[in-house]
Amino acid sequence: MKIAIFFDRVRDDTMGIYFERALRGLGFAVDHFWSREAAGIREGYDLYFRVDDDTYQAFPAHLRPQVFYVSDIHLKHVFNKVVPLAKSFDIVFTTMRPELAKLRKLGIPVYWLNVGCDPGIHKRLDLPKIYDIGYVGTSGDSPRKFILQALEERYPKSYIAHAYYLDMCRIYSQAKIGFSYAIRDECFTMRNFEIMSSGAMLLQHRLRDDSAEKLGYIEGKHYVVFDKPGELFGIIDHYLASDKEREAIAEAGYEQTRAHHTYQHSMREMLEVVKERLKLPVVLPEVPGFVPYHVHV
Repeated sequence: MKIAIFFDRVRDDTMGIYFERALRGLGFAVDHFWSREAAGIREGYDLYFRVDDDTYQAFPAHLRPQVFYVSDIHLKHVFNKVVPLAKSFDIVFTTMRPELAKLRKLGIPVYWLNVGCDPGIHKRLDLPKIYDIGYVGTSGDSPRKFILQALEERYPKSYIAHAYYLDMCRIYSQAKIGFSYAIRDECFTMRNFEIMSSGAMLLQHRLRDDSAEKLGYIEGKHYVVFDKPGELFGIIDHYLASDKEREAIAEAGYEQTRAHHTYQHSMREMLEVVKERLKLPVVLPEVPGFVPYHVHV
């Protein structure tokens, strides 16, 4: 099976790169193209895979079958741009389940596709736990930036800053707790998988949906949740003082993520839908730990 994948390679850890690497790891021939190159691409591929890269350019109608992965449609201005574009694709995939329902009401064939970890990059290193809290990323908008500021003040032995993507595993491997706060509580994010795959205990704000449960994660077993900023310090203090309990949760999250939620699992899920819905005659590779979830959502 030959796959053409389209995204702008503007950084080394953009989503498309993880998808591309996973598809190659599954044994498929994959050619990468920038979005602006789509109009000049010849036919002859078995699948044309467009990955959301904020360009929202029209995609050539003659390149079939074509599928589209889009992420930030929980943002109203992005949703409005995506809708007319999405209508032309054979299948659309998204991580945002509430918006998935909205797209389906518009007659768009859309399916849930979550992300995951890359085990070769997001890995647990045998290093001492020198950070109380680990958070790799930007501070973003309120309330997250104010919560991160409060964490820095309360727990000075922490790493709360941006970092090169290849350094993430070192930082999270040295963190007792990996912190995640999706500003709009939109979904189980890339950061969540990266934290757990690197061996830290995940602490996150409660999501607006049940995506974690749908993916097999159990609150209190694989990760920890807080509901209000006022309870955050108490929860952190508890787990910093309870090494055995914290490490048991970190280990369970690590095992669940590495066994069932790598990018190869995500791409196997996508291809499962493509084969089933578009009737493509392709033999899909076995991926240990893979359990299809599109049939339940």
